[in-house]
Amino acid sequence: MSRIQKHVPVLFAATCLALLGGCTSGIGELPPLESIGSAELRLAPGDKIRIAVQDLDTMDGEYIVDETGSVSLPLVNQVQISGLSYVEVQNAIAARLVENDVLKEPNVTVQPIDLRPIYIMGEVRSPGEYSFRQGLTVFAAVSMAGGYTYRAKTGEVAVTRSVGDRQTTGIATEDSPILPGDRIRVYERWF
Repeated sequence: MSRIQKHVPVLFAATCLALLGGCTSGIGELPPLESIGSAELRLAPGDKIRIAVQDLDTMDGEYIVDETGSVSLPLVNQVQISGLSYVEVQNAIAARLVENDVLKEPNVTVQPIDLRPIYIMGEVRSPGEYSFRQGLTVFAAVSMAGGYTYRAKTGEVAVTRSVGDRQTTGIATEDSPILPGDRIRVYERWF
């Protein structure tokens, strides 16, 4: 057996590995979803919320966060709330009521009504836009989209999330929580 013939199996294996490396989805190169941002619900433009202020019926109502990230409220005007949690929004509105001498100790409640939709793409039976609901996980979102196709790479998906002013993508498992506005991509498995 010549020296070249001895190396043919090694060369063949190396060539196969190189080709397979080019066929991966690239999901393995992404950071874990937990490392790219908090799983706490934060408000953003387009979210619809209910605000109630004890002893101040004129402010009770449903509001939509506008494209500037604020809501316009009676007696206090514009309040910037984009990027804030519900508790932070309650505190911001309460502080504005105190600043404007409307109430001395306001009791403000903020609740979600209709939050930004999520998007599911790739190897699911019915890709598209779906309504967000609290407590949603990747598994539940994939189920809403009809489940995985037979070609899907199960167990891990890529989730693109808005963190501040930027979009970041990370790997999520089926138990990972989903936030309003998240985009989920289910990749195709290769073997």
